[in-house]
Amino acid sequence: MPSNESRSQVLIVDDMEINVEILANIISDMGFEPLSAYSVEEAFHFIKTSLPQLILLDVSMPTMDGYEFCSILKKNPVTREIPVIFISALDTIQDKLKGLELGAADFITKPFEVTEVTMRVKNQLESRRMKQEMENFNRRLHKMLSAQMEKLDSEKKAILCALAEMINLRMRVPEEHLQKIKYNCRIVAQSLQLSPNFAESVSEEFIDNIGDAAMLHSLGYLWNPEREGHCERGVKILESLLEYESTSAFKELAIEVLLFHHDAYEDKKEKIPLAARITRIVNDYDHYTYRFRENGDDDAAIKQKSLDALLPGSGVIYDPNIVEILFKIQRQLHIDK
Repeated sequence: MPSNESRSQVLIVDDMEINVEILANIISDMGFEPLSAYSVEEAFHFIKTSLPQLILLDVSMPTMDGYEFCSILKKNPVTREIPVIFISALDTIQDKLKGLELGAADFITKPFEVTEVTMRVKNQLESRRMKQEMENFNRRLHKMLSAQMEKLDSEKKAILCALAEMINLRMRVPEEHLQKIKYNCRIVAQSLQLSPNFAESVSEEFIDNIGDAAMLHSLGYLWNPEREGHCERGVKILESLLEYESTSAFKELAIEVLLFHHDAYEDKKEKIPLAARITRIVNDYDHYTYRFRENGDDDAAIKQKSLDALLPGSGVIYDPNIVEILFKIQRQLHIDK
């Protein structure tokens, strides 16, 4: 017999008091909790308070019959999974088929036998319990697999970023260069999200991925130290590590950065992916900051001179809208220390 803590609730809906009483005794003897409703209105009240695990439903009732009530339950995503057993004096094939077509799990004809009701109720409750256990198991499994995939994705990103850092060291680029690109690209993306020109293009997922994707812009130099062909080489390296992530948002952004970050704005304009446009201007801005740092300028002067150096390329090399945003957020940008 089920414990009090785990007792299933069975809602009995019938306008005949004697039928409700008999069914309630059967349900109670089985160790479950009977809920008695003498109309559909009362049944709705119980359901709003607590969802039962099973409904025993008469067909012929005043104001609304059992068929209509069952139809309403099955159309509602909150109640559609509750199994319904019709218990009715209507016993034609058409009556039973109508109930089953509306989504009922079973149909018992009155006058009913206690043994039959007991077995049908037990079967439906056991079936529902097993289904819920399977759904819970699948949710736990999905959560566990998702966590493992996220961990794997994170590890692959770390490997790619480590490769990019190694390339920079080999090319004698300051080691903090890529970290600043990562930070500044993210800041630029967040600012673009507030602009009506870019609001639809910059999602939270875009912001989460743009920094790491931008760090990989020179990945192709791992195989090819010459400028020619390094973009395509970078894509091959990326795809070899992310072979099974064909729909990864990060992978798509990284490929866009690798292939298009050298394209001039005046040639293709908005046809250049946004991630590549952001990476191009942030990367060049950072290179300018190193140049002006050598002159001994303070941070504010370095930022201003670096931005001024970008101006001749606005609309030619760089997206002018992004150049404008960069001037507005210059205090938030990181530069070499």
